[in-house]
Amino acid sequence: MYSPMWEKLELTISSIGQNPTSGVLSLQRRKDLYAVCSKYDVIIIEDEPYWYLQFPSAAVLEASARGMPAPPAAPVHTFAKSSGYPYLDSLVPSFLNVDTDGRVVRLDTFSKTVAPGCRVGWITAQPAIVERLLRITETSTQQPSGFVQSMLAELVMGPQASLDEFKKKSRAEQAAFSGWKMDGWVRWLEGLRGSYERRMNRMSRILEDGRYCVKQGTPNKSSECEWAVISKTQMYSFDWPRGGMFIWIKMHFETHPLFKSVPPQRLAHALWIFFTLKPYLVLVAPGAMFSPTDEIREDEGYKFYRLCFAAAEEPEIERCSQSFANAAQKFWLIKTLDDLDKIDGDEDSYKTRAGMVDLSMDMAC
Repeated sequence: MYSPMWEKLELTISSIGQNPTSGVLSLQRRKDLYAVCSKYDVIIIEDEPYWYLQFPSAAVLEASARGMPAPPAAPVHTFAKSSGYPYLDSLVPSFLNVDTDGRVVRLDTFSKTVAPGCRVGWITAQPAIVERLLRITETSTQQPSGFVQSMLAELVMGPQASLDEFKKKSRAEQAAFSGWKMDGWVRWLEGLRGSYERRMNRMSRILEDGRYCVKQGTPNKSSECEWAVISKTQMYSFDWPRGGMFIWIKMHFETHPLFKSVPPQRLAHALWIFFTLKPYLVLVAPGAMFSPTDEIREDEGYKFYRLCFAAAEEPEIERCSQSFANAAQKFWLIKTLDDLDKIDGDEDSYKTRAGMVDLSMDMAC
């Protein structure tokens, strides 16, 4: 897009755990994009709130669950030299690592790694850009909350005191006069990543096991048969997240028994309501709210739901995930319009209410 601030084109990219799809750009893809931006003199705004939440186990576990060959081991990215922290070296590199022109502006935040209410972050860029950003900040927002800044500074660097105050402390007090420092900060990030990775794997495993609606029947119900016909219908598909906080699910409404009888958008709306009913009680974010245009919203947005595994503890993750799969399987057993009307009303009522539904909700369980 065009930005008067730079008086040139800029490309904004969230390349790790992208919201809502949780996609991760590979290093080669970054190099390719950077080469294009360098050729046409485009500034890259790298927005990376989820950069530290990369899940190396996802590809391996996904392949195992689906009976596929194990993917190659993830490379360790050290470039000129190691950071000294295996966890950091295991992460897919930033655009900053390939920036030779000074065209990358990277945005980071404490909101996804310390507390959602922090609303404090930092920008990494070449000095000329940082100087301009500083001037703009001084004449607009000035700065984030001073209290939150002080809290974060003490957490990471330790309590702040003047040299005279520090000298007055005993040697024991001086030795204890420290915050996380770099070692502690990296340990915290690695532990946080591990916690989210466990939740992601648990949710993905349950959703993986519930992707199909399995039905059993016999060729003649009146006869006593020693065999049965098993039908297996795929209701949804998804990729195990490689980063971030979300699972992006595509529903296969074309496999639903009522697909040819009602618009698929109505099926999607009825399913969204069905998830919230007892005993399931799951609220998912509909894909339509992430659609950039009305055309995409109408043609593709209805097919998707976004689930979030960041806000619930692991036992609750299991309940919510199983409820999602159970609700989908029950919904795929609906065969009559009367049963669909009981969920979302008749079609005319659905059309009226669908336009009034507030799609700004996130997932809650």
